[in-house]
Amino acid sequence: MLSLFSFSPIMLRYALQNPNSVSHSALRHCFPSTSSLHSHSHPQSLDEAVDSFTRMLSMRRPPSIIQFTKILGSLAKTNHFPTAISLFQQLQARGIAPDLFTLSILINCCCGMGRMMLAFSVMAKIFRMGFQPDTITLTTILKGLCLCGSVEKAVRFPDRVLAHGFHFNQVTYGTLINGLCKAGHTSAAIQVLRKVPRYGIVPDVFMYSAIIDSLCKDTLVSQAFHLFSEMLAKRISPDVITYNALIYGLCLVGQYKEVIDLLSDMVLRNITPDVHTYSILIDGLRKEGKIKHAKNVLAVMTKHGVKPDVVTYNCLMDGYCLVNQVNKAKYVFNTMAESRAFPNVRSYNIMINGFCKSKMIDDALNLFEEMCRKNLVPDTVTYSTLIDGLGKSRRILCALELLEKMHDRGQPANIVAYSSLMDALFNIKQHDKALMLFNQMKESGIDPNIYTYNILIDGLCKSGRIKKAKEIFQDLSIKGYRPNVRTYTIMINGLCKEDLLHEALALMAKMEDDGCLPNAVTYETIIRALFEKGENDKAEKLLREMISRGLLQG
Repeated sequence: MLSLFSFSPIMLRYALQNPNSVSHSALRHCFPSTSSLHSHSHPQSLDEAVDSFTRMLSMRRPPSIIQFTKILGSLAKTNHFPTAISLFQQLQARGIAPDLFTLSILINCCCGMGRMMLAFSVMAKIFRMGFQPDTITLTTILKGLCLCGSVEKAVRFPDRVLAHGFHFNQVTYGTLINGLCKAGHTSAAIQVLRKVPRYGIVPDVFMYSAIIDSLCKDTLVSQAFHLFSEMLAKRISPDVITYNALIYGLCLVGQYKEVIDLLSDMVLRNITPDVHTYSILIDGLRKEGKIKHAKNVLAVMTKHGVKPDVVTYNCLMDGYCLVNQVNKAKYVFNTMAESRAFPNVRSYNIMINGFCKSKMIDDALNLFEEMCRKNLVPDTVTYSTLIDGLGKSRRILCALELLEKMHDRGQPANIVAYSSLMDALFNIKQHDKALMLFNQMKESGIDPNIYTYNILIDGLCKSGRIKKAKEIFQDLSIKGYRPNVRTYTIMINGLCKEDLLHEALALMAKMEDDGCLPNAVTYETIIRALFEKGENDKAEKLLREMISRGLLQG
């Protein structure tokens, strides 16, 4: 079966290291024989595949099911699941009986689309036709259940299959554990790990690594190391993937001294750190703002003959941009190609964002045009970042043109792009245009978030439309939005500017009743207005309250 869930690098490595645990038919499905590849030229596109299939179907004497199955397999391999299912239905209508491989491909497509009821229906058909599904087909269903979030069904599935005389192997249980972890059900994965020995299956490095990785991503690093110690005690040798997961977890919690100890342990076990190991470390250091340390790691990496990839360079560039060293990021970007690590869309997004933050808008626009020349398709992040940068630089016309271009290129504008542009229009006192843009956003089917409403209310307050601002503020809770401290502060500031101090004080009291504590800006806004109005007693009372809450040093 040309499986949607064809082995990932981890699974492939696992299968190659455990040849006895993978059936001959499973390997045959994953790696088509040379003769089959030469005997049939696979269609190169979706249209060609469909045309070839329908042409064969219309013949007076159609070819064997094998030829149809090859096309369905190629469609499944390229993730054209709905098309494959539709063509299979035409096959059925023509009265051509499928074989086991055809039905296995169909199950694969159903699982890929999350149509598990249909997958089980096809499984029932396999039994009705007197076929026996192999381990790979059963494993595919198991992974499909995990991807759909049907955790209880996935956990019970192996027992149900065993009751019917089928046996799973290490790959299957590894798939179940990995699938549960990917779906965020690490506790269930640990339970399966504990049950595996009952079925005569020995837990292996793949199972442990999947759980360790999941625990580390949830910052449960101590639990991950407990499992790692258990693994070593059972004489299960960790590999580079196990160590990478642990290093990632340590970086998340900022324990870099422990990372060095772990790298030393890797060396003692003759496990060579790979490009992912170094990239994880560089990424962790740049998030901490330790860009010099990150650069040192890159130097060590190249010294040991490990070639940086685009992910490594992206981490380093992002680190430089975070500490406002955009020219150094630009140098890294320009030297990437020399190392044959060609920039991708994320590389350009990092640099465009860095240039926009440093107010180097022309450089950002030049990079945007370069992307298009190199046939790299800008994504929503690219457009939103650039629109935000143009708006903040008051190049509104250019930002509006880019928004239009975004629509023309089939890249729907998101809430970030609209909010940034609205903010820019309010800042240059183009209030009516900002409101028009807000309405356009809603008409496009994009729901505003509280950040957007904050911009809208702030703009209305600054333009003296306090009545409209109050209406929108009061409607927030009705519409299911929860005002945050900034929303309240904006509204209080607007009321103070209109000399509506009693309303501002009442809103501040309501703010606390709603469980939203005022911050220093909230207090300063209303205290300043009270002093200006000559209401010193009220102002001093709030000042003492502010000090008692630790928002101002007394």
